[in-house]
Formats: sequence, structure tokens, C-alpha cells
Amino acid sequence: MLYDIAGLRVSVEGGGERFLRQAQPYVSAAAGDIADISVRVTDDQVMAALPQCSLSADDCRYILSGMRFYFELLTHGGMMLHSSAVGVGGKAYIFSGNSGVGKSTHTANWLKLLGDEAFILNDDKPALRLIEDRFFAYGTPWSGKHDISRNVGLPVAGIAFIERAAVNSIERIPTFEAAGPLLAQTTRHIRAERMNILLELVSRLIADVPIYRLCCTADVSSAEIAYETMRRVPNEN
Repeated sequence: MLYDIAGLRVSVEGGGERFLRQAQPYVSAAAGDIADISVRVTDDQVMAALPQCSLSADDCRYILSGMRFYFELLTHGGMMLHSSAVGVGGKAYIFSGNSGVGKSTHTANWLKLLGDEAFILNDDKPALRLIEDRFFAYGTPWSGKHDISRNVGLPVAGIAFIERAAVNSIERIPTFEAAGPLLAQTTRHIRAERMNILLELVSRLIADVPIYRLCCTADVSSAEIAYETMRRVPNEN
């Protein structure tokens, strides 16, 4: 079966039952059987990975399928960013940071603030692709434990790295500081040739997309300050 993911046709073999469930909105309706990306998860790969984690075999297959997809995505001008992405007004606003920092809580506050104007594009691993000199964020089936995603792509308006704080504040991260946080939240343990591709993509992302540091509370007011800042065009900040 073929899937339409991040603007590409993708075949997935051995992804398991969880993948099949979460990938239903991505099943391709287009004719033809040629895939841009082919993902295959084998029994041997699952058995090798199981001792290193506390997951079921099916969850392991799901995660391995995502890892293989994001490895291959690099050769199509794309990368994964561990983040929660929200769509508003035809643009994607992306919130990244370490696990447990409150990414999903923050994007949920955007929904509280903006109501039907906003939706979650992907709540865990959106795909970012450089297409015709512009970065787009896409929903994917690899969307976290709550499986929140949409099979659409939106131009990226900004990326914010979240830090917990008692007072809300947001500021642009200087260009020379932005690579570290981005690399910490994307695909790792890759071979040299694909690492070179990733580094080029990150460099272009920093040049083209505003990157912020968002110190925030868990209150909806954090979404208000983030939205009011990030929705401006860069030279207005």
C-alpha cells in the first residue's frame, strides 16, 4: 500500500498494526505503484531493538518505521523535528524542546486561544521540507501517543524552543545559537553523507525561518504572547 506523506509517495512494509491505524488518513488515492520512499521493518530489526526499550513489538515496529522514513526523507530535502506544530491562518507554528517541557500543553493553549482558527498539524514529529526555496511543515502518521495529526502541509512561519518559566517571554535566538537546539531535536545517528545533508538543511532553516526562545507558563497567556510575536513578518520583530 502507498501513502501520501509530506508531499511524497511512501511504501511501508512491516510497520505493524499501530502504523496501519495511524496511517489511514495518509493512504494514497493516486494511481500507480512507484514510491519516492520505501520503508521496510524486518523481524530481525524488531528483535534487535526490543531489549533496548520497554515497548511492545508493535510499538517498536511503529517507531522503527518512523526512523526509516525520516532517514530517507533527508534525501528529499526534508527533516524531522521533535515538536508540536499548530496550523493557523495557512501557516505552521512549531514548538520544540526536550520531552516533558510542555510542547503539547502549549499548542493546546493555542487551540483554547484561537478556537476553530487553529488545529494541531502534528503533535510529535512533523516533517519539514524545503520546497521551491520555502520550508513547509507536514503532518505524518508518526504523531505521538495521542495520534494528533492532519495530512496537510503549511509554510513554516516560525519555530520556538520552549523553556518552563514563571513569567512568559519570547525572543529571537541569534543565528549562531540556533543550530544546537535544532540538531538536538532531529534525526541523529546517521552516516556522514546524510549528516552533511542534515547540516545543510539546518543551515538553510536558520537562514529562512525565525527561531525563538519561548519561556512560558502552562497558562493560555503563553499562547497569546507567542502568537502575537510569531505571526508578525520577521522585520517587524
